[in-house]
Amino acid sequence: MADSYICDLCAWTYNEAEGLPEQGIAPGTKWEDLPEDFVCPVCGADKLEFEKKESEPEKVKKTPTARANPEPVQSGAFDKAVTRNFTYGLFVLTARDGEKDNGCIINTAIQAASDPLRVSIAVNKANYTHDMIIKTGAFNLSFLSEDSKFDIYQRFGFQSGRDTDKLQGARYQRAANGIVYLTEQVNAYLSGKVVQTVDLGSHTLFIAEITGGEVLSKTPSVSYAYYFANIKPKPEKAKKTGWVCTICGYVYEGEELPPDYICPICKHPASDFKKL
Repeated sequence: MADSYICDLCAWTYNEAEGLPEQGIAPGTKWEDLPEDFVCPVCGADKLEFEKKESEPEKVKKTPTARANPEPVQSGAFDKAVTRNFTYGLFVLTARDGEKDNGCIINTAIQAASDPLRVSIAVNKANYTHDMIIKTGAFNLSFLSEDSKFDIYQRFGFQSGRDTDKLQGARYQRAANGIVYLTEQVNAYLSGKVVQTVDLGSHTLFIAEITGGEVLSKTPSVSYAYYFANIKPKPEKAKKTGWVCTICGYVYEGEELPPDYICPICKHPASDFKKL
């Protein structure tokens, strides 16, 4: 049976049955067979940040029976599933180092304060864009909108800028800080100048002052839930090959039906079967 593994940081789920064909990972690829350097295509978390997703029967089995006076939860107890109830937007974070432009998908960007006006972004240290911001202290943030297409997530989320020009073929302009921002499939952008960094372990938290920005459209910002419901392609169901008995509906699975085959239900011959 295929298992699923969920990212504890952003709740993206890897389903073994579906694989990740857009990254060359075939359907049916087991979690343990993924490369050790595999990272979450949405937030950049490494494999250590994933945990096996329980099936519904397992969840039911572990659910305690309700009691009139339930015992209080022990101090310090924590269910990591709590973090999956956060809501997220999706953004393209861009930076520039010398003549090199790059960008990645992030879902951890918020307005952190109003006076002075500050934003914060958390970026996985494995991302090339992270290293560029550490070095230059500047970035742009393009707000993806609900009319965005899956190709933009593939472009900025499913490949590394270390060996790929992610901006090739993309539509963009340069802001006053010299860094690109997207002009299509987004509804706004802002420019940030880093004023403080916090080491969070797997991620660095960049706190920045806003140095520029513009609203580009009135299309609503895309949420993480909207992306999965409306943008990310659904896996194609494997087509069943076989032959159906026209008398009783029994299905023989297989490409070729033996000429002497007899339906095990109604006992009719192969001539009463038709190909699915």
